[in-house]
Amino acid sequence: MARLPKLAVFDLDYTLWPFWVDTHVDPPFHKSSDGTVRDRRGQGVRLYPEVPEVLKRLQSLGVPGAAASRTSEIEGANQLLELFDLIRCYLHSYPEWNESSNSKSRVRDICKGPNWALRSSLEESPFEA
Repeated sequence: MARLPKLAVFDLDYTLWPFWVDTHVDPPFHKSSDGTVRDRRGQGVRLYPEVPEVLKRLQSLGVPGAAASRTSEIEGANQLLELFDLIRCYLHSYPEWNESSNSKSRVRDICKGPNWALRSSLEESPFEA
């Protein structure tokens, strides 16, 4: 079997769902009586169709997940994670991250979160710089 990552980190916007949570939808979010997640205007919001299966597979393999985002709409993003039953993913929001940020420092920041402890050195990490 191939070596599995010690942690799977996903961006939110245009990775888990097809929009920017801070500009394309209007929090707060709620679940309607038919189970659809909707924003304040009643617009339906959804995950990409493959996301639940991918996350379920990672969980079955024992790979913990985390969500990382540069969004300024942290409350809305956390609300969506909860409504989509992805609350097991701890959201790490660092608005100062940008395209030139070092991925190892991002992983180091994420591993400081309350739901995941870094148990090995980053030199052993499957993440590339």
